[in-house]
Amino acid sequence: MDRIKQILEKPLALVILGGIVGCSLGLFVLGWALWPVKWTNAAPSDLQMDYQRDYLCMVIDSYIRNQDGELVTIRTEGLGENANELLDTLTPAVCRFSSDAEIAAFKEMVGISSMIGDMAVAPEVEAVMPEDEGKNISLLPLALLALLTLVAGGIFAFLMLKKKGVSKSGAKSFRDVVIPKNFNDKDYQAQEKVSKHAVPESMEPLAQFMTTYRQGDDLYDDSFSIDSTSGEFLGECGVGIAETIGVGDPKKVTALEVWLFDKNDIQTVTKVLLSEHANADAAIRQRLLSKGEPILVEPGMIFEMETATLKLKAKVIDMVYARGPLPENSYFSRLTIEVSVWGK
Repeated sequence: MDRIKQILEKPLALVILGGIVGCSLGLFVLGWALWPVKWTNAAPSDLQMDYQRDYLCMVIDSYIRNQDGELVTIRTEGLGENANELLDTLTPAVCRFSSDAEIAAFKEMVGISSMIGDMAVAPEVEAVMPEDEGKNISLLPLALLALLTLVAGGIFAFLMLKKKGVSKSGAKSFRDVVIPKNFNDKDYQAQEKVSKHAVPESMEPLAQFMTTYRQGDDLYDDSFSIDSTSGEFLGECGVGIAETIGVGDPKKVTALEVWLFDKNDIQTVTKVLLSEHANADAAIRQRLLSKGEPILVEPGMIFEMETATLKLKAKVIDMVYARGPLPENSYFSRLTIEVSVWGK
């Protein structure tokens, strides 16, 4: 699954996948199911060989009965340059209602040598659609196709922008990341000052972001892509809900997990941030050991995580416990974490 995810991170792979999906939709869904091609007003020359012979036999049968040479000329022109070759292949076995003498008389009337000359200079007969029918072509298929293209392009752009939540160009200021709506200007300025001191002077981070959990965000799960300065996908990191206590809505989150995925490593490194209550509860700590290393979260604390080629440093910028009927300091009202990632 991780391998597929890594492949889909590459723009070229997404373009190829989009091309395959688009061609499949266009060919099988639109071309064959919804709006298949329909031939109308085809000339006799567009028929297969056996039907062309049948057509010519009907022309001979009509001529024997009405002796209209002008009508024969009009009808044989529809067969194009193959009319003479077809005429030479006609026999009573092919034209069941015409004898050798009738076929010979027809050839003599037409004049094979003169017909060849006429066919050489005659304009090619094409299948022409009546003007009225051409004007009534429905624009609905084109409009639907354009709409599908716009929707697919919008989804692709949304996914790319979501994945590139941080810029590819080295260190990021906090104005380059999404600031939660509830942050006031004072909180923002304080966090920006802290971030300047958190970034090592010797090397700029490949990715830097800040994420905040607030009580009521029951689907909280922030993830961020880690790319090299050249745009190569290196991995991902994120923060999500690890454990809740109590019942009812909203959820009472007593632990969050911070994870780091390195495409060059065989496993994802995870640390679980515990509340005071969860840290003191041996059962909860034991249960969370399967998710990662449990640590007690405190305001201002800094912790690090490392993989084969990546190093993550996280700092707890702000932390507030919620008040309620559950034990004191057992679940979070707000927790803000600043995360920076470097290459090793």
